[in-house]
Amino acid sequence: MTATLADQAATLMTSAGVRVRDDLALVRVTGEDRRSWLNGQITNDIRELKPADSVYALAVNVRGKVLADLRVIDRGEHLAVLLPGSAVAAVLQSFEQQIIMEDVELAAEPGLRVVSVQGPRAGEAVEAAGQPPLEVYGADEIGHGGRWIVVDEAALQDALGRLTAGAERAGGGSVSEEAFELARVRAGRPRFGRDFWDAHYPQEAGLKELAVSFNKGCYLGQEVVCTLENRGRLTRQLVRLRSIDGEAPSPGSDLRDGEGGNPGQITSVVADPDLGGALALGYARRTQTAVGTELHAGEARLQVLGLAGG
Repeated sequence: MTATLADQAATLMTSAGVRVRDDLALVRVTGEDRRSWLNGQITNDIRELKPADSVYALAVNVRGKVLADLRVIDRGEHLAVLLPGSAVAAVLQSFEQQIIMEDVELAAEPGLRVVSVQGPRAGEAVEAAGQPPLEVYGADEIGHGGRWIVVDEAALQDALGRLTAGAERAGGGSVSEEAFELARVRAGRPRFGRDFWDAHYPQEAGLKELAVSFNKGCYLGQEVVCTLENRGRLTRQLVRLRSIDGEAPSPGSDLRDGEGGNPGQITSVVADPDLGGALALGYARRTQTAVGTELHAGEARLQVLGLAGG
């Protein structure tokens, strides 16, 4: 029997759900200075990056706004940056402008794919996938634990089959992108290109705790990010919302307060079968982010559940 959308979403929070990350691309970073140089380009600290783990970070521009979110992994002789394919050109352009005297080379590496296994039993699912060994990195997408497996295109279907079987042994299985979206919005995790892009600061999008170190030293855009944190004031923040009248707002629709003001915009919307209504993410004015605040989008009445992010 095919698992329902709600059942698939539940596996991501209780066991292990497997899906291919078709949206990701890999950029290889080589050269003797690769680690120190890359650490100076992103918002999180990779100096102590371990081979079996990943570091979640952001690439920001000189104005401190987000070019992309990314994960850095250590593949031994080189580092790799995994990031949305739609952002590769912009990030590579920014990175290449920052190579001055360093021994660093960058190259997009086609032909590699990422399988994501998410949930508290992701490790068990990967172990149950058997031999030959897979290239596995810790990567938690929605706060319940997870692994990313990097695999050659030619070996994708074999790895996917083994990982799905391993997840089934751990009480989970394959999940659709729609099921992941339901779990993601339930968890309040923002997604690049949908909930944040180059119009947003990390703090606005709820990414500060997830992807920003304030102790790591300099990086491109750091001055703006740190000034906003220490002396600035956000005008808007990404919040979690639920429908309180059964109506679902549309992504991109304006949020309104009770007085007709326009505090922000809806970014993500999912129908939650367990709730019997809609969940959403959207930007609200800083003064309207308190839990219980009522906002409107189109005909939908919405209640703020809290801030998005980690």
